[in-house]
Amino acid sequence: MLKINLVLALRNIFRNKLYTAINIIGLGTASAFCILVYLHLKNEQSFDKFHNDADQLYRVEETGLNQPVAEDKKSKGFFSMLTKKEDEENTIVTPPILGPDLKRNFPEVESAVRFDGYYKPVIKVGNQNFQEDGNTLTFVDADFFKVFNFPLLQGNPETVLSGHNEAVISERLAKKYFGNADPVGKTVMVPGESNPVPVSIVGLMKNFPANSSMQFDMVMPITSMAGYKDKMGAGLNSYNEILVIKLKKGTDAGRFQHKLDEFSKKYFNPQTEASKAPANKVSDTYIRLRPLADAHYNISGAWDHYTNLKNIYQLSSLAVLILVIACFNYVLLTLTNAVSRSQDVGVRKTIGAGRLQIIFQYYTQTQVLAFISVAVGFLLAIIIMPFFNHLTGATMSFSSFRVIDMLVLITVLTLVLGFLAGIYPAYAMSGLKPLNIMRGFSAYRISPVLSKSLIVVQFGVCVLLVISSLIINKQMHFVSQTEMGFDKDQVVVVENPYWGGDKQISAALQRELYHWADTQPFIAGITSTSFSFGGVSRNTHTINGEKVPIDYLDADFEYFKFNKIPILLGRDFSRDIATDSASFQLTDDQKKPQGTKLRHNTIVNQTLYKLLGKPALNVYNPTIGGIIIGVCKDYHNRDLTQAIQPGYHTVNRDHIGYFWFRIKAHQSIPPAMEKLKAEWNILTNNLPLNYSFMDEQIARSYNAYLQWMTTITTSCIIAILLACLGLFGLSGLTTINRTKEIGIRKVLGASVSSLFLQLNRSTMYLAAAAFVIATPLAWYLSNSWLQNFAYRIKPDWLLFVTGAVISVITALASVSYHTLKAARANPADSLRSE
Repeated sequence: MLKINLVLALRNIFRNKLYTAINIIGLGTASAFCILVYLHLKNEQSFDKFHNDADQLYRVEETGLNQPVAEDKKSKGFFSMLTKKEDEENTIVTPPILGPDLKRNFPEVESAVRFDGYYKPVIKVGNQNFQEDGNTLTFVDADFFKVFNFPLLQGNPETVLSGHNEAVISERLAKKYFGNADPVGKTVMVPGESNPVPVSIVGLMKNFPANSSMQFDMVMPITSMAGYKDKMGAGLNSYNEILVIKLKKGTDAGRFQHKLDEFSKKYFNPQTEASKAPANKVSDTYIRLRPLADAHYNISGAWDHYTNLKNIYQLSSLAVLILVIACFNYVLLTLTNAVSRSQDVGVRKTIGAGRLQIIFQYYTQTQVLAFISVAVGFLLAIIIMPFFNHLTGATMSFSSFRVIDMLVLITVLTLVLGFLAGIYPAYAMSGLKPLNIMRGFSAYRISPVLSKSLIVVQFGVCVLLVISSLIINKQMHFVSQTEMGFDKDQVVVVENPYWGGDKQISAALQRELYHWADTQPFIAGITSTSFSFGGVSRNTHTINGEKVPIDYLDADFEYFKFNKIPILLGRDFSRDIATDSASFQLTDDQKKPQGTKLRHNTIVNQTLYKLLGKPALNVYNPTIGGIIIGVCKDYHNRDLTQAIQPGYHTVNRDHIGYFWFRIKAHQSIPPAMEKLKAEWNILTNNLPLNYSFMDEQIARSYNAYLQWMTTITTSCIIAILLACLGLFGLSGLTTINRTKEIGIRKVLGASVSSLFLQLNRSTMYLAAAAFVIATPLAWYLSNSWLQNFAYRIKPDWLLFVTGAVISVITALASVSYHTLKAARANPADSLRSE
């Protein structure tokens, strides 16, 4: 029986080539999307789980660190309950002394490994300088290779990090620096406290896997880090390191957390007690443990990999919606095609076939078609995986998944697809009356309730995605066009290679660059800062009894003129006033606990000035511990997802992190950059020129949202195309069932246009119903997404009307083929057909 059903299934599949092609395109596309989303989920779930003792590893965090008591705010959004824990923003940099203290005080702690990365280090190998990305050079504790499963190709994990000024490098770095030569025993120069220091390579490690949150290429003992003893001596006044602890096997993490709570109250008490005046609302600081495998789902900064769980859930929901639409399409197309096969059902029933046999026959055909579709979808997934990676920011490849897992995925998806798509058509066809079919008294008619429900669901999904896509696109256009409050055009931001090193060399480079820029006709100005866009430091002050984080911006005298930021009150910084750039001593009265002491003349923004109660200028302000000499207009130093924060500016020549050059308008950028690079090579002895344009930095800050916009738009297009296939099938079924009616209307004088409107009227009604149902949901979901932005659009009625128009036009295009063909047919043929 199975063999006969397979033969009949293959015969019917290849006989109806158009019907088969449409179904395979629809189901194959949905399968490809589901396969890619599933692999994306598996890839994200695999992060940091490859370590042998992954379930014993925890990232250490601090809550309420010198911050106001957190208000109990209800989370908003469709996925807020699913991501509540991951949305907690704790402090994940810890005091250097915390790791050793935890290990000493708690027998449950088997190991404590600290990480302190050197951001974008310049590594000198022979006569060549290499500026690496991110935390390529990271200082770690000696237990690093014993706690984490990063295989060593050369070196003993027990002793490889026990020396001083020794390093272990990755295969990638070894290939880059030394080619095919053995790197062990070689010497490189790494940044030191003042001058580069020689470091001996004592080990070679495999490149870290792509699903590791840690991505280091050079590790050194943390005791070799410049200023290590000073940081340890600073106690709780220094927060620098990421800390991961390994609990002993069998330790109950919940009970251990309770012990940490009691420990935290005493441990952090000296730090927080000074801020706890009776009127101040300051929370206690507690240590929190987060499983290492879950750390990449948390939004807290300074962690190399972050996955937004809301996007994961939304992507999964889109995959389910697209799969449901594809299955609905199959149902409609199968029932459309079934009209021509009703005689076959009648014959089989007449000669004794039972209903279960008919169901099994049709289900077998669906399962075969599902298998072919999934196979096509798998091939399509292979082809479009690079685009999907670009879409989601993932780094997947099929080679990283086991063959057995892929086979299980294909099998399960085939069975699920076959069941969802095939069960109703098989059941419906098996219920036909053989006598009526053989006599030709009736044709198969789809249930009007079912057809209308399917079309409303399909239209509803399309309307939802179209409106969401329009709103997201408008919001991203809004943030890209909104004025930032400073002039970002033609600005090149160059990183200072000596930042964190010798301050005298850094200051000398600044002087030379300023002198050079003043003589170049294509440069409109230059300034220097300790920050770039979005990378602003913060200090905490007690204002009105509460701890308030304030942006701390180190700049030079030209900063406000360079950026065209108006000074609204007071004055700008001046080179002629020595106190503008000097730190001053505080009197005993001024040393009263008020949070961080600024000890400088400062220019505050409007937000901070209002928060302080619009105090007098040019006098010592005890709240911030400095003298306010001016008030600047508010401007955005972060993207528009965040409101403008209170901030103050100082002139501090020791913190030169970036040089900002403005290229004159109408000047060609490439030759200007070539001249800058030539001068840079002379002044720095060919150190790498690491630069970016300010407008590009601002654009990059929205990358995650732009990726999501592209994801929604792509999903929208796929859903619309699949829905069109379903409408195409339903239109065919409708016109077949109304063939006689069409013929009679044409005989009575009905025009083609009137018939077209008559045949499509029900489709328009269904589209309207779908719009009414989908619009509130689209409004709710879009508003939930817009909550990510402090500055956002207000979705207006025009966006919803546009979404409705697009959906209606799409629907009309889908049904036009069958309705126009039926309306233009010869009425004699139409009447003869029944």
